[in-house]
Amino acid sequence: MTTAAGTTARGPVVSASARAAIAYTARRTGVTVGTILLSLLVLVVLWQIAISTSNISSFITKGPLDVWKYFTQDGDGGTAASHQRTLFRLLGVTLQDASIGFLVGVPLSALIAVLFTMFRPIEFMFMPIAMLLRTVPLLAMAPVIYIIFGNGAVTAALIGTVVVLFPLLVNITVGLRSVSQQSVDLVRVYGGSRFTVLRKVAVPTALPHFFASMRIAVPGAITGAMLYEYLFTSAGLGGTVVTAKAAFDYQLIWASTVFVTVVSVVFYTITAIIEAAVLSEWGPDAGKSTGR
Repeated sequence: MTTAAGTTARGPVVSASARAAIAYTARRTGVTVGTILLSLLVLVVLWQIAISTSNISSFITKGPLDVWKYFTQDGDGGTAASHQRTLFRLLGVTLQDASIGFLVGVPLSALIAVLFTMFRPIEFMFMPIAMLLRTVPLLAMAPVIYIIFGNGAVTAALIGTVVVLFPLLVNITVGLRSVSQQSVDLVRVYGGSRFTVLRKVAVPTALPHFFASMRIAVPGAITGAMLYEYLFTSAGLGGTVVTAKAAFDYQLIWASTVFVTVVSVVFYTITAIIEAAVLSEWGPDAGKSTGR
C-alpha cells in the first residue's frame, strides 16, 4: 500500500523500529560504560589506599599517580613519548598473539557446540575429554604444548584456544539447548528440519550465552597470549614483565599491567556494545525491549 507521500505504509513503522533499536543499544551502552568507569574509579581508589597504607618499598610498588606520570611526563628513564611508543609496540605483539588463539577458539567452539547439539553421541564421546582437559591447569599444560610444537604461532594459537574454547563451548551448548519445546514444535509443524530449528530458534536463543562468553573470552585471549609470552618469549607485554624485572624496571612492569588492563576493559566494552546491538535485532527478545 502506498500513501499520498509515495511511501509504503510500513515505511514509518520500520523507521520507528530502527530508532527504537538504536535507542535501546545506546541505553545499554551507557549503562555498561558507566558501570565500568565506576568500577575502575573504585579500583584506582583502593589501589592508592593500599599503596599508601602498606610498608612495601616505593621502589617496587607504584601507585596510580606514578603510572600516570610514566605515561605523561619525561623522566630519567626516558621521555613520555618513548614510553608510549614502547607500550604500544609491545601491545601490538600481544594482540597479534591473542588474535591467533581468539580467531581459532571462537569458531571452533561454536562449531563443536553445534555438533554437540545436533548429534548427541558426539557430545557423549568428546565432552568428557574436553572437561578432563579443562581440569588441567594451564600453567601445567602450556609447557607440554611448547615441548610438542616449539616456540611459534602454533603454540600461541593452542594456548589461546584453550583459554577461549571451554567457556564458549559450555555456554553456547547450554544456550542452544535452552530453546522452548513449543518453539521447536511450531517449526516442525510447518515442515522445518533440525537445521531450520537450529537457524530459526536455537541460534537466536543462544546469542545471549554466546556474548556472555565472548565478554570473558576477549580478555581471556589476551591473558593467554601474555602467559605464552611470559613463559616462552621475551616479546610482548608478557615477556616484558620478565625482562623488566631482571632490569629492576618496576615502573615499566606496573605501567604494562595497567595498560593491558585498560585495553582488556576497552575490548570488553566494545563486545558489550556489539552484544546490545545484535540482541536488539536478532536476540530471543528482539523487539520486546524496543517496543516492536
